[in-house]
Amino acid sequence: MSSGRFAIATHALALLAQAQVDESCASDALSASINTNPAFLRRILARLSQAGIIEAREGRAGGYRLARPASAIRLSDVYAAVEPDGAIAPSPCEPNAKCPIGAGIRRAFDEVAEAANAGLLRGLSEKTVADIALRAQRLGRPAPPRAG
Repeated sequence: MSSGRFAIATHALALLAQAQVDESCASDALSASINTNPAFLRRILARLSQAGIIEAREGRAGGYRLARPASAIRLSDVYAAVEPDGAIAPSPCEPNAKCPIGAGIRRAFDEVAEAANAGLLRGLSEKTVADIALRAQRLGRPAPPRAG
């Protein structure tokens, strides 16, 4: 089941991609754009920092910035950092081992989930944070008025 962390992380990274190279953004500013709780966002940012995608600076002039150029950050890396369990999780139920289906369902399901997650990561690896930041910026700008 999707948690939304990937979408929030991508939004935050797209904002950081627009910052100047030496400029940091505070979590309050990021959360205002995303419209989410700053404490929840900081937990996501911590995962991105642990993965080496962003850098965190503490103090008055602190904040977050990209650890490398946005064009070098694949969305698959972002997804892996914030959704380590993948998109498809196994059932929380303990299958009946005496049932012919229950005895093998976990392994069969794991094979399907692994293939689905691999496909998702392959697709995400084709796009970067720079790609999505540029696309969001284009879509967010109002179209110029038509002459007429």
